Amino acid sequence: MKSASRMALGLVMVALVCFTTRMSGQSQDQKQNLFACKNGWRSCNHSTLTDADKKEVARLRHDQNISDCEESWKSCDHSALSAPELVEVEVVVRRQVICDCWNGLGSCDYAKLTASEATAVAVAEYRRNVTDCWNAWPSCKLSQLSPPDRNDVAVSQRQHNLSQCWDGSPSCDDSKLSATELNAVHVALHQRNYLTCLTGPSGCNLSELTPAETNSIAGVRKTASR
Repeated sequence: MKSASRMALGLVMVALVCFTTRMSGQSQDQKQNLFACKNGWRSCNHSTLTDADKKEVARLRHDQNISDCEESWKSCDHSALSAPELVEVEVVVRRQVICDCWNGLGSCDYAKLTASEATAVAVAEYRRNVTDCWNAWPSCKLSQLSPPDRNDVAVSQRQHNLSQCWDGSPSCDDSKLSATELNAVHVALHQRNYLTCLTGPSGCNLSELTPAETNSIAGVRKTASR
């Protein structure tokens, strides 16, 4: 009798474990399906969702559609928006257009700007071009600068080139230096090379030194080695 009871109890426990395991698996599948539906994946099975889950998914998908419309993405469905949402989306899109034009991002659509906005954007573009020219960036358009700004930029670029030449930079353009500037740069570079050679062989170009300088350096190194 006791043996039969124990066997029955064992069967009940096994059935309970199997039921729990199956329910746990179903619960995990439901979570994965809900996640897929919330993200708009094709694997989503709406028929297995609860009413509460369907409402939550619909809300999330609607919010995502609003975001898509605000970003002007192709996935935007304007027909799914309410009248107030359409107005808000239009405000956001217009603000983004103005910001893109102001910052020179992408291709500015001037047709979507008011006269005052277009004027402000044109001023911002001009100042940005001045900055590009001052920094000698490839995006600089010298022809679009006013004569005074073009002269100021020319002076700035000349000074920048002179500085590059003084530093021995590969970007130095000797052809843009005056005879006096070129001579001064050569003297400075020669002195810098001489001082470098005095401190050690690293970076030293002995071929550019005079015989007297070469002998002087040899004497210094001989004295230091004693």
